[in-house]
Amino acid sequence: MQDEPGRMYEPRQDATSPILFMAREPECLLIGGYWPELMLTVLDFLNRAGFIVDVLSIHAGFKKHRLVRQHVLARDDASFLAAATDMIRHPYALVVPCDDPTLGRIMRSGLTDAQKSVLLPVMSSDDFIHIYSKIGLSQILRKHGIPTPDFRAARDRHELEAAIRELGYPVFVKIDASSGGLGIFEATHDAEARALAGGIAPYPVLVQKRVPGVTVSMEAFYRQGRLVHFAYSMQQGRTSEFGPTSIRRYVPRAGLEQGVFEQLDALGGALGADGFVNIGSIRSDIDGDLYFFEADMRPNLWINHPRHFGDDPAGAIRQCFSTGTHFDPPCPPVSGDTLLPHALRLGATDLMLNRHQVWRYLPSDFVYITLRYRIGAGVVAAMAKLYKRLLPRPYRKAVKRCLASLGFNR
Repeated sequence: MQDEPGRMYEPRQDATSPILFMAREPECLLIGGYWPELMLTVLDFLNRAGFIVDVLSIHAGFKKHRLVRQHVLARDDASFLAAATDMIRHPYALVVPCDDPTLGRIMRSGLTDAQKSVLLPVMSSDDFIHIYSKIGLSQILRKHGIPTPDFRAARDRHELEAAIRELGYPVFVKIDASSGGLGIFEATHDAEARALAGGIAPYPVLVQKRVPGVTVSMEAFYRQGRLVHFAYSMQQGRTSEFGPTSIRRYVPRAGLEQGVFEQLDALGGALGADGFVNIGSIRSDIDGDLYFFEADMRPNLWINHPRHFGDDPAGAIRQCFSTGTHFDPPCPPVSGDTLLPHALRLGATDLMLNRHQVWRYLPSDFVYITLRYRIGAGVVAAMAKLYKRLLPRPYRKAVKRCLASLGFNR
């Protein structure tokens, strides 16, 4: 396999597995690269969970990472899918898609259902409907009797307007395949609804009744539909109105009602979950129940945080793969709730002033991430902007052709 920068992946000519290593530890294939900060977090987590990790990525920055056994670089969809098909001939204990664009890329591909089932964190092709689809998730939750806000699916502006009339204000309108708080809009009156109907794209969209209450996040891991570990937290701060959380208040599992455990068990079976699931729900102000609205089939940046109060999910996952055990209450005793910030979600001022004691919770690769993906990315973006201003488009095309002829491909 070729993983040199600028070189495309080339499939092997032999029929043997590309992985020739023998290992006593379980082996994991981590795929993605669209969100490098998340991928570094997950890589550290998998190492602590006892996995030997191979990486298939669109990003060359993982080539020489100390925790990566083998890195394969893919520059486009064709090379990515060819490499993935080649690599999964090896019997990995776990395959982890690390971001939503990767989930979408696999779902839209021409791979067979059997190949997709290996690459995606579900048990079978029967569980594809909810992957990277808000509409599909809502339908699955309703089908299995798991509480979710009332909803309608709309294929055009007329169906959108009709759905809003049926549900009544306030409602959320969500683009079916979106993430990170993007593609989510709120309508509280007719003028907002008309503006959304005329401007939102692409369809279909999910129209969802807004449930008043507190947002509850649960990062869970399932093995063959059975719960292995989860953490329960409530949002205390966000990067934007509908964006990712920046500060969370974690609640000890020992203090949760039994219904939460039962709902998470039922959710794993409904999703056919076999891996990480990033779960979002609302604790209703009206009846006190949980209403589930999100179940992204991937990890997120918060997966390492429970270890800061003595409940490390990496240990539970390590035990699951070594002994076959699943979730087993009682939970570790914790005295009261724990407020935790995320360094990669706070502004520069908060970081410099050590607000929320954020220095105690810095990721292991924080300096590298800051230099490479914050400062470095800003410098590259500024240089690219200057380059476009100084060099008109026709000349840029000529430069690209010249570089390509010299072997300097993207």
